[in-house]
Amino acid sequence: MSILLTNAILTDIDPPRVEVGCLRLADGHVAERGATLTRRPDDETTDCGGAVVLPGLVNGHTHLYSALATGMPPPRVAPRNFREILERIWWRLDRALEAETIELSARIGALDALRCGTTTLIDHHASPTHIAGSLDLVERGLAAAGLRGVLCYETTDRHGAEGRRAGIEENRRYLAQCARRHDHRFAAMAGAHASFTLDDESLAELTALAGQYGVGVHIHVAEDPCDEADCRERRGTSLINRLAVHGLLDARAVFAHGTHLDAEAIARVNEVGPTLAHNPRSNMNNAVGYAPVAEFRCPVMLGTDGIGGDMLAEAQHAWMISRHQHAGLTPSDIVSMLAAAARRASSALGITLGRLEPGAAADVVVTDYQPATPMTADNLPGHLLFGLSSRNVRGVITAGEWRLRGGEVIGRDERGDRSAARAAAERLWARMGALPG
Repeated sequence: MSILLTNAILTDIDPPRVEVGCLRLADGHVAERGATLTRRPDDETTDCGGAVVLPGLVNGHTHLYSALATGMPPPRVAPRNFREILERIWWRLDRALEAETIELSARIGALDALRCGTTTLIDHHASPTHIAGSLDLVERGLAAAGLRGVLCYETTDRHGAEGRRAGIEENRRYLAQCARRHDHRFAAMAGAHASFTLDDESLAELTALAGQYGVGVHIHVAEDPCDEADCRERRGTSLINRLAVHGLLDARAVFAHGTHLDAEAIARVNEVGPTLAHNPRSNMNNAVGYAPVAEFRCPVMLGTDGIGGDMLAEAQHAWMISRHQHAGLTPSDIVSMLAAAARRASSALGITLGRLEPGAAADVVVTDYQPATPMTADNLPGHLLFGLSSRNVRGVITAGEWRLRGGEVIGRDERGDRSAARAAAERLWARMGALPG
């Protein structure tokens, strides 16, 4: 059976393209696109009512393991800086995770992303007391909602040599698994926390592992000044030089944040061309500053850093904070960050995402957004930043199958999943509270 979408405003973001027409999906791909398409006997037809239809969106950097953090009790002592935010909140949360909450976090994060029209997530996972097999649990949670993922485990030396080895081995295991399968639904990267929690030996091992499988390292870079300061104080060199010396400065890498890279570091990043993941809402939430994204010439994509999966909201916030910072960006620059995330995930998964063209993956978002003003390729960024929002998402198709239709999740007991998550979150929070420190 094929799906025929009619009477739609077909909207691409890479490059911007807007036209009224029809879209046929078959065998997991876009089969045809045109102003009119003749209905076939095996078509399941949906009249989109003159509303916008988009390609599925991609979250360029997230942490699904934080999905059960909403509303959790505050730390006993309020953090005064970014390092204390990590120590008193997130490093306690990740230590309290076990198999049930890893999978439920991914499942709830996937459901929330689905409802926002986000169909692929580039995730950076951590669960230091349950490392082995954890990426399978994340995958299972995403697959339950029909989403795609590019996954890695956050290797760190915070938990000693044994913890580091376990993190590297989980990355190795999942990389090998994805290489054998290569099903275009899930792919892997080599995961690293940040320079300030990794020894030289760890960086070298991660680079070797990434090279073995032809992928990059997904790592937090200069999210806060402490990353650079630690490198200079303990290593006697700059952060970007340390990453370069150990092979992490690579075109296949994902550098999350880049908030505090100086002009020299930015020039080196631009020369090599890793993808920078810009996470404006998280940076504001953690009060770590604003990434100078206008100065980067490498690909810059949008991520949420674990603050949900709403990429339209992230784009809107990216625009507003760029204005507040007098960054000199245009609305088109922000939309290009959505496109960059789709290109990065496309490269990892071996398919075409972010486009409604024949041969592309049939990952499609059906909205009820009927523009009240003219909508063209030229003014599309204005509609994405000031008109369309996740509340307009009414249907989502991935790999040619409905996952959300008429605002209802298909093939999942969403109410049951959320009930199970609430109960598990209480237990998770209790374990966090019982941890020493």
